[in-house]
Amino acid sequence: MYTNADITLYQYSSSGYVRKVVNGVFWNEVKQSNVMRSGIANADSVVIFIPKSNVTDLEITTSKDLVVNGVIDFEFDNATSATISASMSTLIKTYDTHTITAFDKKIFGSEKMHHYQLSCK
Repeated sequence: MYTNADITLYQYSSSGYVRKVVNGVFWNEVKQSNVMRSGIANADSVVIFIPKSNVTDLEITTSKDLVVNGVIDFEFDNATSATISASMSTLIKTYDTHTITAFDKKIFGSEKMHHYQLSCK
């Protein structure tokens, strides 16, 4: 599988957000907008393909897990719900952050083709 990026995942857990770096993914970003009666609506999307060989047992919580293109060192302060919220605000203001909206395990065919697919907005 062709790869063009590394990513930083922020996976939601009961104790807050855990940072995980995944190297060697294919990042495909589409910038678009829809014209509606009420005005222009942003419809940007990102699809990420992660070879199964590059990560072990990936589990995603859709609508809560976040992803950033590239390897970044930002860590969440998971001490309290207020510090988690403040960390979330800082992450979103500082980096181009995307929310994972769909997670598909594509574990079929030859092992070289096994991968995970993340859809984000």
